[in-house]
Amino acid sequence: MNHTRRITLMATLLASSVALAPAAAALGTTAGTAAAPTGGQCSLQKSGGKSDSSARFTLTGSGFNGSKKVTVTSEDGQSRTVGVSKSGNFQAKHLPYGQYSATPGQGSAVKCTSPAKPAGDTGTDTGKAKTPEEQYAAGRKAGFDSTKASCETKPKAPGLAAVDPNFEKGYNDGSAEALKAFCGTGTKPQEPNTSAAQVTTVTATATPASGTVPCTPSAVINFSAAITSTSAGQVIYRWTRDDGAVGQSEVITFDAPGTKTVSDTWTRGGAAGTKLTGWEKVQIQKPNVGKESNQATFSLTCS
Repeated sequence: MNHTRRITLMATLLASSVALAPAAAALGTTAGTAAAPTGGQCSLQKSGGKSDSSARFTLTGSGFNGSKKVTVTSEDGQSRTVGVSKSGNFQAKHLPYGQYSATPGQGSAVKCTSPAKPAGDTGTDTGKAKTPEEQYAAGRKAGFDSTKASCETKPKAPGLAAVDPNFEKGYNDGSAEALKAFCGTGTKPQEPNTSAAQVTTVTATATPASGTVPCTPSAVINFSAAITSTSAGQVIYRWTRDDGAVGQSEVITFDAPGTKTVSDTWTRGGAAGTKLTGWEKVQIQKPNVGKESNQATFSLTCS
């Protein structure tokens, strides 16, 4: 009889342990697994430039909760990494038109939506160069030659799609030189200066830098940087900021030693009482590779 009771008790304990095992395993799995990033979505929106292929775009993403950064990749394989806010949002600014995807640190790539192709974008490489410096030089030569032949002011070369703002700026500068030389005094100018300048100092500031600001619908922080060169020539630079965003490379030309000012903006938002902090700085890419400005910081409170 005692033997029968022992068998019954052991069977009951065995059944209980089998039933408890899945529950314990489930609890262990829940406690040991980090929250995976949720699914997100992203879209490309026009943010500046003209209504043609020289327009600039901003890629905006939402729903990337659980990720600190995402990698934005274009259809031709170019990529950059940008920071994700605590609410799961991100922005990648100063992009050319194209098809993009966003890949969180842990997860699959998300295909972003794009608007209709801008008018004048033929999909060809006409007027396009490999670097910002080459873009500017090609545009300046095209503007100089075209205006010299006709003495007419033309904002862009006929039949060319200025796919980069550096090309268009170069074209306008070259056209102005030709107008002054051949359609005014008649004095033949020097060929455009495409040599490299020598940067000595770069100083950045943020406005407003502190205080209370209205955040409805949003607050705009303006940044400016004074770049000083000891010689004539070109400087290639870009803006970067503390959330990992990196701006497009830009070109400025010094006709003589001196100081020129460049600018950028950052749009932030939040409910009343929200603290907005961050910084932007300028990186020199050529000729003084690695030279940077100070971090232009801001610390604001939404009203």
